[in-house]
Amino acid sequence: MMLQALLLPGVWCRWGGRARAPALQGSPGLAQRRAPGRQLHSLVRGPRGLRPVQAAAAAAAAAGLRGLRPAPAPAPLGLRGFRTEQQQMALTLSDWEKRLLERLCSGLLGGDRSCLAEGITLAESTNGQKKRLARLLLQKVLDCQRERERLNDQRPLAFRMGLSGPPGAGKSTFIEKFGKMLTGKGHKVAVLAVDPSSKTTGGSLLGDKTRMIELSRDMNAYIRPSPTLGTLGGVTRTTNEAIILCEGAGYDIILVETVGVGQSEFAVADMVDMFILFISPAGGDELQGIKRGIIEMADLVVVTKADGELLGPARKIQAEYTSALKLLHKQSKSWRPKVVYIK
Repeated sequence: MMLQALLLPGVWCRWGGRARAPALQGSPGLAQRRAPGRQLHSLVRGPRGLRPVQAAAAAAAAAGLRGLRPAPAPAPLGLRGFRTEQQQMALTLSDWEKRLLERLCSGLLGGDRSCLAEGITLAESTNGQKKRLARLLLQKVLDCQRERERLNDQRPLAFRMGLSGPPGAGKSTFIEKFGKMLTGKGHKVAVLAVDPSSKTTGGSLLGDKTRMIELSRDMNAYIRPSPTLGTLGGVTRTTNEAIILCEGAGYDIILVETVGVGQSEFAVADMVDMFILFISPAGGDELQGIKRGIIEMADLVVVTKADGELLGPARKIQAEYTSALKLLHKQSKSWRPKVVYIK
């Protein structure tokens, strides 16, 4: 039932063109959906994670607090000025770095999985020089994607889905079945699984892939687990960059699985075309459904593990959430969030 709901023509046609909310001001990595090139500053980072204009504004504000006359902030670079900055950055690369960038770009755009993995690793790096290489790689991939979309009548070439929910709700198990069904229909599926990092050691288990054994063997699927490294919101600081690289490698379905989240962690909703929330049969009552937060951001609510003794509670939760969602403010004029249950 769930798979049929996701493949309804109205769902796919509607969400393929949805304009999501703008990125949060404090999150430079959370770019608006379908804004490649127009908001390139939000896709890449300057020193210490700040964009150049933001850094100048912060310095001016600090000078004002000290009683000094703040220097005028420079005008935004714009896309043309940003390209000039990138070209100047490319001139400082060594021969080895130029060969590496060319190999990664040509391999990634050609669908090479190893080059895609290297590119995402480069984007996730905290090394200054590797960050610069990642910015240049993203620029090349974005240029190619803009050209591909131009040849496709400005229509997106990929469909992004965000999957979120509390720990143990069954997100990874669902992706295993759903991904195999999509690859069987000829789609290329990329799964970006986010795993929490330890506050004690800083490490991550990255074990979501173990629940996707069959999908990980499929050559039309690519699974990339990544640690949060302290980033809040259910995603990593480079999730949007990883999405762009996966689209550049030719994957037309992007599934972003967040960490186990609570009511106020829905950063992934601003990155995707469709946001799906998974809840367990004991996921609360109607009052829980009308609380603001992640519930009102969901385009589809899925009640999992609806079999055996849990079938009755799952149907009850479905009815209560369906009633509760009618009281929430509509996010779209042509789509009303649905509540379904699956085994």
